Amino acid sequence: MAPTMEDVARLAGVSKSTVSLVLNRKPGVSLELRRAVEQAAAQLGYRLKSRPRRLNRARTLAVVYGHGGQPTGIYLGYLDGIRAFTQQAKINVVLIASEDQEDAEELGAHLLRGEGMAPDGVLFMGVERDNPLLALAEERGYPIVVLSRYWPDRKMSFVTQDHHEQANLAIEHLIGLGHRRIAFLARERDQRYEWFRIRLECYKEALKRHGWDVELDLIALAPDGAEAAKQLVARRPDVTAIFAVYDARAIEAMKGLKEVGWRVPEDISVIAVDDTKQPPEGFPLLTTVGFSQFDLGYLGAEVLVKQIENWEISHSYMVVRSRLIERESCTEPRSG
Repeated sequence: MAPTMEDVARLAGVSKSTVSLVLNRKPGVSLELRRAVEQAAAQLGYRLKSRPRRLNRARTLAVVYGHGGQPTGIYLGYLDGIRAFTQQAKINVVLIASEDQEDAEELGAHLLRGEGMAPDGVLFMGVERDNPLLALAEERGYPIVVLSRYWPDRKMSFVTQDHHEQANLAIEHLIGLGHRRIAFLARERDQRYEWFRIRLECYKEALKRHGWDVELDLIALAPDGAEAAKQLVARRPDVTAIFAVYDARAIEAMKGLKEVGWRVPEDISVIAVDDTKQPPEGFPLLTTVGFSQFDLGYLGAEVLVKQIENWEISHSYMVVRSRLIERESCTEPRSG
């Protein structure tokens, strides 16, 4: 005889309603009980009958933005993709700004605890692994998708660009042009982000791969990119190229370089990552490494809905391609 929901409840030591909540991917069940039910269902070979694949018009997704306020930069591209999918599928979206501060998370925590109209799943963008709302969503058993991050030790879905691929594309482009004295540039506050650590490590690994030493005075950190660039060329006038941690820092660096009489790209090449922003008039167009932010957001929403609709899908990992975008800010190093 095929196992029943009652059999699962008996083996897990919970009520039938708890089993129903877990197997239907509904919030309100602790992580401990959720795991007990899933293990019991797996042990018995119990499968919930497949749900219709037609999307429910009343479905709601929560999108948590980890920098607070209104999304900017790449996050606007992600939102365009998310909204394109959800509008097509007639799904509601609630945007929650989270700044890792208690007052900023009051609304988000209220929703994720199910004290209002609880969402069916949660999509996170611009968050780090210790974000309190991420921990709460995980504890409550929501289907979760995180954009632009990858933590293999966490059982949640990730849709991301490959930060290693991006950094290597940028650095190898400079090396291919003939640059040997390449700097890494960021602002001091960027150090708190995972992508900063990845890009800095890739920079160091690329230099070592080519048999060069990592020179600490070529790593430029300051309160902003302009100051970092000015300090860099003052102590290392032999530098010929800058790998900026992302576009905004590169543009700040270009402005700082102009203030001290350095020309881009004649005196120094500048490259970055993201393809979200260009310098103002009077500056060369920025060479950068880009990816489809729209597709990343669209896929994130699509993956989340697939998890909600199909209990058999636990979590997934998806990567969008990155590409070098050659413009005007890089050239061969100056002679001498």
